[in-house]
Amino acid sequence: MKTCKARDIEAALNKKGFTQKQTHHTIFYLCVNGRITGIHTFLSHGQKDYSADLLAKMKNQLHLSGKEFTDFIQCPLTAERYLQLLVERGVIEDN
Repeated sequence: MKTCKARDIEAALNKKGFTQKQTHHTIFYLCVNGRITGIHTFLSHGQKDYSADLLAKMKNQLHLSGKEFTDFIQCPLTAERYLQLLVERGVIEDN
């Protein structure tokens, strides 16, 4: 993925169970069963397109491979499958 629109990233995060907190950036925290996990990422106010470098950082913050991250944004990767991947990788506990 070379670049990606911020609105597409935000929409994908919202669909996958992330909640927002506004600071000097918009911080997205993954919530599972009403509890905030340690998974989070940032979107900068005013940035419309994200470069490959920023997308790579975000991919790592979300604990995804390159293909998985592309699927996360384009939505073939469901919220349920994303949580399953995180459990399989030991990032979060199975609830």
